[in-house]
Amino acid sequence: MLATLQARIGPRTAIILVSFFLGELGDGLNIFQGIYLVTLGWNEGSVGVALSLMGFTALIVQTIAGDVIDKTHFDRRTFLSLASLATALSASAILLVQEGNGDRMLIYSTKIIEGISSSFIGPCVAALTLAQFGPARFDDVMAGNILWGHLGSIASALLAGLTGYYLYPDIKYCFLVIGFSALCAVGGVQLLEEGDALMGRGLQTQAAGTLDTSVVAEDIDSNTGYLNADQSIAVEAEKNVASYWSVFGD
Repeated sequence: MLATLQARIGPRTAIILVSFFLGELGDGLNIFQGIYLVTLGWNEGSVGVALSLMGFTALIVQTIAGDVIDKTHFDRRTFLSLASLATALSASAILLVQEGNGDRMLIYSTKIIEGISSSFIGPCVAALTLAQFGPARFDDVMAGNILWGHLGSIASALLAGLTGYYLYPDIKYCFLVIGFSALCAVGGVQLLEEGDALMGRGLQTQAAGTLDTSVVAEDIDSNTGYLNADQSIAVEAEKNVASYWSVFGD
């Protein structure tokens, strides 16, 4: 049934849906969270530390996130789902904060987790896009992903604002938008095909240039002009990828 649904929706629509809902997930409505914490009695310094922790952690982890995604043999769709859920759960921890300038360690720790998990979302989407559409269409599809991600961010802000407006004074429930977006993103990920895992790592050779004489026309994807996943794994086998540290050491 899932395969039928994947075929009916198509890979382009599936990646658009994922990008849109990941855009809604965004940075966990950090701006709204800062304002909400102030209304609970937090001072500006504590709010600044909390919001900065996520950004600072993401800044550090992003430097290796892409390398991890390239090296992993774990299904990137599952990796993306787990990263999305971890981001949403850590961002939703604000619902547990009580009035007063307390619960700081709860928010500080979850913001660090949120920064780590959110750092893997972008590389996962890029790898899945490359694996599914190939280098020839990568730029075009990724540009669309970014566009739909921004539209998702706008939709998230609007939904959070409307929820806060209609449920006032219980404005904390506007953060349920984060959990809803994560669940929708995970559902959208199920519609994605894994694609060519090696191509997603940037290791796929173009069929026209392969030296393998066993490759026939049926082994070549008509959409990308590259070898299909099963054949490419047989032809390419496992390649040694330069380590993150060796690249920076050159």
